[in-house]
Amino acid sequence: MSHSAVLWVFSLTFTPMGAVIGVAAYLKVRQIRRLVLTGIRAQGVVTRHEPTQMQGHGDATIIIRSSGTTVYFPVIAWTTADNRPMETRSDIARPLDETLAIGARVEVRYDPADPSRWTLPAESNSLWWLAVGLGALFAVIGLGFFFGALFSQV
Repeated sequence: MSHSAVLWVFSLTFTPMGAVIGVAAYLKVRQIRRLVLTGIRAQGVVTRHEPTQMQGHGDATIIIRSSGTTVYFPVIAWTTADNRPMETRSDIARPLDETLAIGARVEVRYDPADPSRWTLPAESNSLWWLAVGLGALFAVIGLGFFFGALFSQV
């Protein structure tokens, strides 16, 4: 495969992948921001933790340090303004000593039209902003390969 073809392949891999990651993460940031600003408040309580074990790929050639580590998703019970009981699992899993404790009271913000869209205002958007930045970085790298491929043909 020629040098130019490799650059085109990298360009066509990194640019769309970065764009998809960046846009999806940015949409999540906007959704969370909208819920924090305009969502209805409810008081919730952490009822339990859902454990999950982080898995590496069995045929991976690199070792993932956190592979085999158990992390926990807090499950939060709360009631909507129209008295519908809800029990929802957080999107973010953490080690047990870093997650919300069972019995902890938390504020929930939710969309009254669709209570399955909810957030914990106390949770930070930094993880999602990191994904936005990672997506942008991949897109820029892909564009660099794109321009490299264009100028290598001249």
